[in-house]
Amino acid sequence: MKRQNVRTLSLIACTFTYLLVGAAVFDALESDHEMREEEKLKAEEIRIRGKYNISSEDYRQLEMVILQSEPHRAGVQWKFAGSFYFAITVITTIGYGHAAPGTDAGKAFCMFYAVLGIPLTLVMFQSLGERMNTFVRYLLKRVKKGCGMRNTEVSTENMVTVGFFSCMGTLCIGAAAFSQCEEWSFFHAYYYCFITLTTIGFGDYVALQSKGALQRKPFYVAFSFMYILVGLTVIGAFLNLVVLRFLTMNSDEEPLGEAEEGAALPHPGRSVLVAISTGEDGARPVRPRGQARPPPSVCTCYRLQPPRRHLGAHLAPQPLPSVSYKIEEISPSTLRNSLLPSPISSVSPGLHSFADSHRLMRRRKSV
Repeated sequence: MKRQNVRTLSLIACTFTYLLVGAAVFDALESDHEMREEEKLKAEEIRIRGKYNISSEDYRQLEMVILQSEPHRAGVQWKFAGSFYFAITVITTIGYGHAAPGTDAGKAFCMFYAVLGIPLTLVMFQSLGERMNTFVRYLLKRVKKGCGMRNTEVSTENMVTVGFFSCMGTLCIGAAAFSQCEEWSFFHAYYYCFITLTTIGFGDYVALQSKGALQRKPFYVAFSFMYILVGLTVIGAFLNLVVLRFLTMNSDEEPLGEAEEGAALPHPGRSVLVAISTGEDGARPVRPRGQARPPPSVCTCYRLQPPRRHLGAHLAPQPLPSVSYKIEEISPSTLRNSLLPSPISSVSPGLHSFADSHRLMRRRKSV
């Protein structure tokens, strides 16, 4: 089995194992709390219905009204500021759920808008992440050179370290700002920033949803929009550096299969004949100074023999000013499976043909 197939199966097994472990942990942490909250709500429902003498049908209607009016407590959601906020959550796939289109035309346009906007946003964040990594690598190189370090090359470990602390700093700055503006605790604000910048977007904590902030606090609205976009760029740069680099290892380390090797090799009909000329003294051509040495290769050489004459004719060796060779590539699998002791042995067919020619001339001379 190929290495990439084994790696893919291992990743699938690890992912499902990770899901099972997460489900078990969340079950242990949240199940009892959910049951207690449900009991409290049922007890409160019984108390309210007994106190105000409300029927079950009226109570259900009251619940529906409260749930539908919840998004409107923050003020108008579909003016330009609120619509811009909703558009950000759509194309970045955050999807808080704090607001949703209510008309069929709005729902149809949302689907069309997301189909075009999500790929565009992903490409933009990836490009910004690459540019940010290039700029950070340049800064690190200048810092190392300024500190007088001998090795000024920026390694992947350096970039990962800088990216990790950049992500942590971005989350901490956002947590400090939102904890002051939204009156959340620092932990809850940090939780909101993490859920937002990882585009999970549960919607249990949503900024700009209290005290009509969308209409009354323009600077806070601008800060929230810029924080989401810049934070996603920082997170995208870190993921582009770590996750995508890890994913490309599969294609970098995977050897070519037999079919791919056959496609990569030149077609036999397009074989190249290379004429290697030597001087009269047998000296090899000299490589010009400054020209890079060509990479070593393995080839099979065949001497093109002249047409044979009848046995009665006298064969005299003719001096040849040049020798033509037929160059053929050998696939890596063929080279690995070969029993030849060294690449030099690949020219043995040509040497055998020379030896056979000398023996034939010797036999004819003896006759």
